[in-house]
Amino acid sequence: MMKTTKLTVHKQHSMNALISFVKQAKSFDSHITLYHDGHSINGKSLTSVIAFNLMVSEADTILLIAEGPDAENATETLSELLESEQSATDQPLSFM
Repeated sequence: MMKTTKLTVHKQHSMNALISFVKQAKSFDSHITLYHDGHSINGKSLTSVIAFNLMVSEADTILLIAEGPDAENATETLSELLESEQSATDQPLSFM
C-alpha cells in the first residue's frame, strides 16, 4: 500500500524535531520518503532528513510518502508530528 500526504513548511525544524521524526519513521515497516522540488530522501536517515530540512524554505510544499503495510498509519503519525513540531517551541536537544 502507498499513501501520500502533502504538507506546507512553516519554518525549519529544530534538530530535536528531526531526531524525533527519524525515530518515529524507523518504528514503521513502511519505507518513508520525503519529496520536494525533484529531490527525494529516505525519511529514516537522519543525515538525509537534516539535509532535506536545510533545503526547504518557508511556504514550500513537501510530500510525505509511505509505502508498505502500515503506510496509512505512518503518514498520519508522521505528518501530525511534523505539523505539531512546527508550532511547538524548541525543546532541549535530546539524543535519547
